[in-house]
Amino acid sequence: GDVGCGKTVVAFLACMEVIGSGYQAAFMVPTELLAIQHYEHLLGLLEKIEEGKEKPSVALLTGSTPNKQAQCVRKGLQNGDISIVIGTHSLIAEKVEFSALRIAIVDEQHRFGVVQRGRFNSKVPLFASKLFSKSLSNDSVENDVVMAPHVLAMSATPIPRSLALALYGDMSLTQITDLPPGRTPVKTYVIEGDEVGFERAYQMMFEELEGGGKIYIVYPVIQQSEQLPQLRAASADFEYISNKFSNYKCGLLHGRMKSDEKDEALRAFRSGETNILLSTQVIEIGVDVPDASMMVVMNSERFGIAQLHQLRGRVGRGERKSKCILLASTTTSLKRLKVLEKSSDGFYLANMDLLLRGPGDLLGKKQSGHLPEFPVARLEIDGNILQEAHLAALNVLESSHDLVKYPDMKAELSMRQPLCPLGD
Repeated sequence: GDVGCGKTVVAFLACMEVIGSGYQAAFMVPTELLAIQHYEHLLGLLEKIEEGKEKPSVALLTGSTPNKQAQCVRKGLQNGDISIVIGTHSLIAEKVEFSALRIAIVDEQHRFGVVQRGRFNSKVPLFASKLFSKSLSNDSVENDVVMAPHVLAMSATPIPRSLALALYGDMSLTQITDLPPGRTPVKTYVIEGDEVGFERAYQMMFEELEGGGKIYIVYPVIQQSEQLPQLRAASADFEYISNKFSNYKCGLLHGRMKSDEKDEALRAFRSGETNILLSTQVIEIGVDVPDASMMVVMNSERFGIAQLHQLRGRVGRGERKSKCILLASTTTSLKRLKVLEKSSDGFYLANMDLLLRGPGDLLGKKQSGHLPEFPVARLEIDGNILQEAHLAALNVLESSHDLVKYPDMKAELSMRQPLCPLGD
């Protein structure tokens, strides 16, 4: 589902269903900022639960969680006192053990590697949930199935390998196709980053600022690099942009800044103290400034389609018509970027990414690339045949789940390589 379409609420409802049965849920996100945002959002939703009904215990676990607090959270997960935990990569650390994990949500799954997403499978519960054991007889608990958790992966733009697995039938796919009420599509412009192109972009920025808009300018790097002199850098450009737009105040935001400095830069931009925010891709996820109306991406060929679509999702969150300008420093990259100009549908873009980059290694860790896996068919072109084959396989299993009726097929399959237990 697209940026802001309600994927998080769907995930929370799935977690509540699992918790209601006496099990645990984990919610993993790529950044600390987003983890805190989800944690506060969930606490807000839980406050609306009617009085008298038992509320599940919620915990936050990130790299910045103090040691003592982190130990308490890990202990609570191990003994079943905590029902749902929201966090970053810390959730898949070896020392984190769950009492009865049954669902793992991976938000923004395109930001995680295959092995990282698959690590939840190693969190198989060692014993049944405390809550569950209270409601069932001892015999039932002993017979409780020890199983890997269900995994719900969410993304506006699935990476080629995940999309391929969804087409293949190894993952079931659900799409949220409706845009939030009042959301207007962002108009995207792909401009070659030569002298004429930059002047055109600056003119559009002036017009936007005069109309009362706010602008993000996103850079691929923080500091200028001798190895890559063609790349524009956020810190190096700050003075130039401040002079160019001298009537407007500029702010700076990047990953090397301290947490309170980042918060201050965002607060100033949100409140209108600064009109232009020069930033790196740290704003890609979890930043919500409803009246930001223009996004300019420097050296946009250095970003992936998924990244650019996520960045574009930072504007157009209010009622104001919004624009996104992608400045490309090479003419060869224009064709790939034009895909974003044509569509704002994340699933269509993911399909185009699959076509451009290839499906990767479905049995291993490689997430893109055209591999010689199929000597005749191409997954991205012949996807319909695979869907038909998937339905045919389901019909066969329905008529004979152990393939006793199909001895030749059973013999053939027994010689095939089993699916790798790594990911998705």
